Formats: sequence, C-alpha cells, structure tokens
Amino acid sequence: MTRKTTSLEKKVFQFLNDLRDSGIINMFGARPYVVEAFGIPKNEAGELLTLWMKNFNNKANYETIKTDD
Repeated sequence: MTRKTTSLEKKVFQFLNDLRDSGIINMFGARPYVVEAFGIPKNEAGELLTLWMKNFNNKANYETIKTDD
C-alpha cells in the first residue's frame, strides 16, 4: 500500500537522510536522535525509523511512501 507522507514524516525522513550522510552513527541506533530532535516518544520514533528504512532513497523524495497497512 502507498499513501501520502505526513508533514512530520517528511521532516523526520529528511533528518534521517542528513544523519545518515553525516556518518556519525549506524542508522539502527538513530531512534534516540529522533526522540531528541523532535520531542516524540521512543515508540513513535522507532516506527518512523522503520518506515524510513523501508522507504529510503538518496534523493529524499518522500511525497508518498510504502506502508504495511
């Protein structure tokens, strides 16, 4: 299933792309960075990180994303 990306998802996905490009961390450890940067609960940050991993692309084109729903 594909759907439009929410505003928060776009922001988080761009943040994750930038974090990945920085090479600071292994992306499997990115959840605390998302929690800190966006002030969201750990479980939500984990869901967004998983969604980003499923939809990652170098061009950061996240107008629509694939979901498991």
